Amino acid sequence: MSETAPISPVPAGRFILPAFARTTAFRLTLLSAALFAFSSFVILALVYAATVTAGVRRADNAVAQESIAIETRFRAEGVAAANRYIVQSSVAGGEFLYLLNQPSGRRLSGNISNLPSTPPDAQGRVRFTYERAPPGGQTAAEPSRAARGLISELEGGYKLFVGIDVEDEARFVTYILNAVLIASGLAVAMGIVSGAVVSRRFSRRLDDINAAAREVMAGRLQTRAPRNFSGDELDDLASNFNDMLDRVEHLMQRMRSAGDSIAHDLRLPLTRMRGRLEASLVEAGDIADREAALAQAISDSDELLKTFNAVLSLSRLQTGERRRALEVLDPAEIIADVAELYEPVCEETGHDFALDASAGLTILADRELVAQAVANLLDNAIKYTPAGGAIMLRLRATSRGAVEISVTDTGPGIPPDERPRVLERFVRLEASRNLPGVGLGLSLVQAIAEVHGAELKLDDGPGGLDGAGPGLRIALLFPAHRA
Repeated sequence: MSETAPISPVPAGRFILPAFARTTAFRLTLLSAALFAFSSFVILALVYAATVTAGVRRADNAVAQESIAIETRFRAEGVAAANRYIVQSSVAGGEFLYLLNQPSGRRLSGNISNLPSTPPDAQGRVRFTYERAPPGGQTAAEPSRAARGLISELEGGYKLFVGIDVEDEARFVTYILNAVLIASGLAVAMGIVSGAVVSRRFSRRLDDINAAAREVMAGRLQTRAPRNFSGDELDDLASNFNDMLDRVEHLMQRMRSAGDSIAHDLRLPLTRMRGRLEASLVEAGDIADREAALAQAISDSDELLKTFNAVLSLSRLQTGERRRALEVLDPAEIIADVAELYEPVCEETGHDFALDASAGLTILADRELVAQAVANLLDNAIKYTPAGGAIMLRLRATSRGAVEISVTDTGPGIPPDERPRVLERFVRLEASRNLPGVGLGLSLVQAIAEVHGAELKLDDGPGGLDGAGPGLRIALLFPAHRA
């Protein structure tokens, strides 16, 4: 029983966030909400600033125009005309505030009693608050109201003040400011809520995938991650995860099958080799018999080493170790070299051998691997074709532009339903159990095809010898390459 790692205690006083709050989805959603709230705040702040500026400019322009109108009357008709205009405007109850003081500072006319206590700026503008007189029938004055005004010096020491009430505009601006703050707060709050909802859903789906991964690590390879078939990134992740598990399960089954096949195919030669060695030690014989037994044991060992070297080569090919050695080459040269080696072999075994190779074709390939693949195909053809049969090696360009290397024989062929199986490691059909070999030839050719992005196809041949089978045609289809 394995020991579990001790759980570290949580420090006292330390706040632990909920599981969903520690997810990337929650953080990204919260970040998006914060960015949205910030951008909304900036936009509303610009609206607020524009509103305030427009209100101030409108008030100042109105006050300046009213002040110019009174100054014009003062210069044209004197203080009496200006005083008369102020009195009439004050009695009419307009939006302006007036005050005309004598040179001594005494109030001459207007609807306010004193100048604002707030000091004016360089242009004479002043911002202040005032209290309106209570309307008829009321005893309490209205609350202080905001206003803006302009103080002007007239000829003779008179001082004119013209102001305007901006309380309504100030309240409107306050409403805008409050709306900016409330909208920003709501955006952040909604971001937190939406982040929690999204992250919880995201976390549940990730938990399902992690649970499936833990089941697989526990040895239950048939477990698969659930999918909702929505096509989103998590569904794609679950799909790829399940495809990976299918591949792993398939490889595990192949590994178990390969182990069984190795045990079955190597048990006989190992037993035979041990029997010969044991007989040479137990039985009294001359030195020649013992040397013959040792020579046979060495031959059997070479066959075993050949098997293991083929397994090693196949593993290296399937891991992609030879993919960097690809070069542009003419397969006709490789075909000619391999045909030169196998034509004498076919003469010795009683097979008719023919070569048909088109020139001027190019592929992107590894010369050694292509030669090995063609040699394996010819080995199989010679092994399974009865004496007197025919074997043909061909190189041509297909109508679709691929470069095809094929080996055709008149042997017994392979049934269509068995063709996918013979490409697996250590798979040998029952009819070929008594023939030499361990079932790695076509597996190696398939691996070489995968390295080159080629396709390996198995079809019926031209017909077996004396009607004893359909024959077999195995073709390697390489993508055409133009230099």
